[in-house]
Amino acid sequence: MVESIDSINMRTMADAAVVAHYARPWGLSPAEEATFRRVAAEAKDQPVLDIGVGGGRTVQALLGISRDYLGIDYSPGMVEACRRRFPGVRFEHADARAMPQLADGSIQLAVFSCNGIGMVPHADRLRILREVHRVLRPGGSFVFSTHNRNSPEYRRGFRFPRMQWSPNPLRLLVRATRFGRDTVRRLRNRRRFRPMEVHAQDYAVINDVCHDYGTMLYYVTLEQQRRQLVDAGFAPDAEAWDLDGRPVSGDTRHDSIALVARKPPACDAG
Repeated sequence: MVESIDSINMRTMADAAVVAHYARPWGLSPAEEATFRRVAAEAKDQPVLDIGVGGGRTVQALLGISRDYLGIDYSPGMVEACRRRFPGVRFEHADARAMPQLADGSIQLAVFSCNGIGMVPHADRLRILREVHRVLRPGGSFVFSTHNRNSPEYRRGFRFPRMQWSPNPLRLLVRATRFGRDTVRRLRNRRRFRPMEVHAQDYAVINDVCHDYGTMLYYVTLEQQRRQLVDAGFAPDAEAWDLDGRPVSGDTRHDSIALVARKPPACDAG
């Protein structure tokens, strides 16, 4: 049976060890802090949708903006992890490609963090952009991040796991065993999934090092990402930040780009 990009990524995100990884109390990145500050005032106490919520890394920050919050993920394990961590907060198992449970124009702020929108094939990515646009109110904002095709990461070759030296023989043995195990996993995944890479003119989907080469991730330039947003109905010239939280107007070589896209106000909608 030939695997799809979608099935590869969904299987990885359903893995118990991956769920546990994302359920750790990670903080926000500087880019996320910058984008959240940018939209906090206009989204204060308004409906917030946290797409691809994962293990709940963004939950506290978004609850600080609004208690009218809904977190969704297409991995049931991630949803359950969030429910355990944040009892009383609303989470649902849902897929951003189709959100019929949400009415048109019902959300003020939608968030898709950690390059999560890059976990689906090209056509489904465009579908997500259109679906987010549908559920946003006029003037609402979409905060998300994407892998950058102009970064060195896009062209990097195979990477071995890191291994730390220890003068303690037992500890060194444990680390060497782990290194060998992880190396075998990386090589096996690389051999299986690299032939499925897509290198198109406007985007690429590559077998990324994430989770020991267990994912296929979408890379796009800032210019092309802005074009996709406009095609989905968003306002031109979406604001962008690099990984350090600095505004970006043109190109950047950072691995990831954070964006704030706006749905035009009702008076501007065509």
